[in-house]
Amino acid sequence: MLLLEGAAIALVSVLVGRLLPNRRRTPKPAPPPQPICGCTHHHSFHDPATRACRGVTRQRKYSNGGSDLGIHPFPCTCQQYSGPTPMPELFAPEIGA
Repeated sequence: MLLLEGAAIALVSVLVGRLLPNRRRTPKPAPPPQPICGCTHHHSFHDPATRACRGVTRQRKYSNGGSDLGIHPFPCTCQQYSGPTPMPELFAPEIGA
C-alpha cells in the first residue's frame, strides 16, 4: 500500500512540474536601443553634411473631390536628426604592423 501511495505522489509531482512554467529561465534581454529619429527613420537615413533626412514616407493621397487615390511615397520633410545620440565610431590602426 505504501508503495502505491509513493508512486502516486511521485507521478503527481512529475505531472505538476511538467505543466507549470519553467521558473528557472532567465528573461530575454531587451533589444539594444536603435537610433530612430522623430520622423521614424533610422540615423543612417540622415545626411551628415546637410543633416536632412533622405527617407521616404508613405501618405494617403486624396483628390479634390475627396476620393481616395491610395498611398503614395513622399520625401521626408525632417530637417535634422532628433533621436538619441549614437555612439561615436572610432578607428584604431593596428599596432606593430
